[in-house]
Amino acid sequence: MRLGPLTLLLCALLAAACSRPAKDEGWWQMRGIVLSTKELAEVDWPAIAAGNGINTIGTHITPSEVLGFLETEEGRAFTAACRKQGITVEHQLHAMGELLPRELFSEDPEMFRMDSSGVRTADCNCCVHSEKALSIIATNAARLAKQLRPGNHRYYFWLDDNAPVCCCPLCREFSPSEQALIVENRMLREIRKVDSKARLAHLAYSHFMDPPVKVQPEEGIFLEFAPIYRSWDVPLVVEDALCPRGYPVSNGDNLRWLEANLQVFDAEDAVVLEYWLDASLFSRWKRPAAELPWRADVCRSDMATYARYGIRNVTSFAVYMDAEYFERFPSKAPVEEYGAMLRSFRHFRGLSDPWDGLEDETQVSVCSDGSELSFCFEVPDSTLVVTDGPSERSVDFSDRAEIFLSCDPAMARYYGFEIDLSGKVMDYACAFYRQFDYSWTGDVKAVGQLVDGGYRVVATFDMDYLRSLGLVQPDGAILMGLFRADALGPDPISPDGTATEIRWYTLRDPHTPEPDFHIPATFFPYQL
Repeated sequence: MRLGPLTLLLCALLAAACSRPAKDEGWWQMRGIVLSTKELAEVDWPAIAAGNGINTIGTHITPSEVLGFLETEEGRAFTAACRKQGITVEHQLHAMGELLPRELFSEDPEMFRMDSSGVRTADCNCCVHSEKALSIIATNAARLAKQLRPGNHRYYFWLDDNAPVCCCPLCREFSPSEQALIVENRMLREIRKVDSKARLAHLAYSHFMDPPVKVQPEEGIFLEFAPIYRSWDVPLVVEDALCPRGYPVSNGDNLRWLEANLQVFDAEDAVVLEYWLDASLFSRWKRPAAELPWRADVCRSDMATYARYGIRNVTSFAVYMDAEYFERFPSKAPVEEYGAMLRSFRHFRGLSDPWDGLEDETQVSVCSDGSELSFCFEVPDSTLVVTDGPSERSVDFSDRAEIFLSCDPAMARYYGFEIDLSGKVMDYACAFYRQFDYSWTGDVKAVGQLVDGGYRVVATFDMDYLRSLGLVQPDGAILMGLFRADALGPDPISPDGTATEIRWYTLRDPHTPEPDFHIPATFFPYQL
């Protein structure tokens, strides 16, 4: 018996209500920002963070600087404000110079690194095969852990910034990242005597990007990935883009380093430390600061990339954004858009074909910076099909990503955007049940791209345009459905051979006997 549209609507609404997911708290567990004590002393960063959904502030640069700041009136006000606003404070520190004081060199040069010419020097870092050095470093790390206890039990005591490591006969057998991990493992053991829940960062940065092989991280060591040598003019997925500072490093190199490190460290516990807001980097670390060349599109894409690797914690330097900076460049739009993206970012790992009992590894990211709403589909597909016809209806016979946006839960008015792997869009207005208007033309920027093992589709909508269509609900939610059509080739049961066999994948199971995306049960509210 074929059900009528009204009966189907009532059943679909009931199914949607029964299958409605628990409240979506977003993807990013850490939504962070890292600032030096000068910015924290001069600008009310706790208020800025709280107003923009940033839940973690990292202090910077050295332990003594941070300890001195926290003892001042401004430092105490900062701590109180973060506590009141529910913002976690942690401390991201270049610490080695204080963990192993340089004045100890005259007492025992063997604690310090040997340079490439075979001479011991106190200029930076240590000899990781000096038991005495490791003992002093670990003891001082535990002391600092007592004084600078973070609200999330994450400690960041880094080696010296962008500095060489030991070249003695024992140490030279270990890479820079392996030497760092030897020190980190030892520090964590001592820190856990004062904080049993402590975790300690292994910083993949500069010449420490290669993953450790000969040394394994002890339980509680997590990856902090800081790709300082990359292009910020384009997203990381533009793999051939080179670092603009003369280093022979590409975005693709950084992705390969990340993948290799995630073979050693847990992705969900990892932290990405980016430079999207770092005015100091774009000023070449010289004041007065240049205005930040903020790229919301790059940040959005990079977030989707990191999420695809399973990373749940992200932060960015925002050094040099002090009182002088905001006096010269008053707009806080970069911070506001960054915060909006952190709050609104959702990542979905896997669609399903409930009719054939199949799971699909497609990953979808949704993100808004307040002015645009962006979707990124990363689709694994070994049987790519694209039909190059003169009409947009040719998309109906191709592999494609599908986005449905509805004005109301009953789908009295909704819009479909189906985008093939070349970026061609088939769009239409629709009313329940399947009352299509293919003459309607929407406004979406869409890009399709072939990637290893499949394709990527990115679709971006202007938020004012979505509001003009009545798609943004009073509570700021947008009702959407996310799908994939997998074209398998000519349908063997098509009478004239013109139809294409399609396998259908959906984020929400509509609980229908046959594939059907055009019912309320496939929709969910996305909160801006």
